[in-house]
Amino acid sequence: MSSAVEIFPDAANWDAWRCQQFPVFNHKIFLTHASVSPLPKGVSDAITQYVERASQHGQWDAWHDEMYFRCKERIAHLIGAPSQSSQIAFASSTSHAIGLVATSLPWKAGDNCIVADGDFPANVIPWKNLQFTHGVETRVIPGKPERPITIADIEPLLDENTRIVSLASANFLSGVPLDVNAIGRWLKERKVLFCVDGIQTLGAVRFDATYVDFVCADAHKWLLGPNGIAFLWAREEALQTMRPAILGWLAVQDRDHWLEYDTTPIDSAERFEPGSRNYVGIIALDAALQIFEKFGLEHIENRITALRQYAAQKLTEKNCRLLWQPVPDLPAGIISFQPPDGNAAAFFEKTESEFMLSLRDDKSGDKWIRLSPHFMNCEEDFDKLAKYL
Repeated sequence: MSSAVEIFPDAANWDAWRCQQFPVFNHKIFLTHASVSPLPKGVSDAITQYVERASQHGQWDAWHDEMYFRCKERIAHLIGAPSQSSQIAFASSTSHAIGLVATSLPWKAGDNCIVADGDFPANVIPWKNLQFTHGVETRVIPGKPERPITIADIEPLLDENTRIVSLASANFLSGVPLDVNAIGRWLKERKVLFCVDGIQTLGAVRFDATYVDFVCADAHKWLLGPNGIAFLWAREEALQTMRPAILGWLAVQDRDHWLEYDTTPIDSAERFEPGSRNYVGIIALDAALQIFEKFGLEHIENRITALRQYAAQKLTEKNCRLLWQPVPDLPAGIISFQPPDGNAAAFFEKTESEFMLSLRDDKSGDKWIRLSPHFMNCEEDFDKLAKYL
């Protein structure tokens, strides 16, 4: 993997560059990367080239191996984890990856887990379902989308039977980020596992897995990849205690001797990959991750943070109501607002010919416009949006 970092194009060439590299901008100004991102040209090209090769030469496993392990190494770099592809498994979605964690841990009678009200259901439902499948109690932190979840929110729910806390790296509606290191360090001191749903920050801001035991995320948001490919990273100490609920032929130690029917999970995270792999998705994710290596995660984070602050300023000047007032030292990409008249649905309809935005409901049913600019967006996008206010 290359360590050289390219600079972004200058303002005069910006629009032509992004229309070529991110073709969706030929049609609309895209401001909803926290939803489902359009595929960059580099990613769609990689898929086309792969499919053509598979069509001409077959889908043999042998020529997949280099790409398969290279993509896992890129994921490890993305999350700031030791470069160990053996600790990463591919999954089909964030829900799938979190479900693998939830159903593979060695639960005991009386155990509980902790999640947060207000997090996206992908990081709540798999844990609540453990009540029916494993008899595990799920404890829920009261919803606080307008401010970060802190240790003080977790501590009243934690006891000697708490096995794991699973939280989102940023709230999907407000964009409020989590202090992953502070919470992770505190949980580690108490020997409680920590799972992070990273889908709303990975690709937008840097991540540090030092005090995390599991990271789960899909590729189709900030990572600029396709639907249907996700990953699970598991810390080695935790990984070796886990037995998947579904164990397939590729997930066992003696997988080369088919008729032995071995049921010993393989040492690596491949124990969570039971059978044939989504190589189209993997090659697309690999191509997407190369974009972040090309420009550098730090540069991308700084640009997204600056764009978010610029958007907050423009919206405030127009007397919009912000769900959370972002601050520079809490980097994340989402900003949600209501227009001055409070009618977010009408604003969404009014702008849809020129913009792609998200319209989201909070727990009380109030509607918000959610903006989630990526590094290819620019200040002029928000200047144009402000004209509709």
